[in-house]
Amino acid sequence: MEKIQYPPSPRGQHVDNYHGEIVSDPYRWLEDPQSADTQAWIQAQNALTFEFLESIPERSQI
Repeated sequence: MEKIQYPPSPRGQHVDNYHGEIVSDPYRWLEDPQSADTQAWIQAQNALTFEFLESIPERSQI
């Protein structure tokens, strides 16, 4: 089986300050499901997923 090449998941620079505790949230951008970047990421992930699922020979039997 070939090694799966996942679409890139860019890391942002977002950080929150919770009562003086700095917490990095590099994937905060994914929390907006309507953004163009999130939509593109979802489409790329779905394309990879469905390509893999369709390649399973036993899938039609399941």
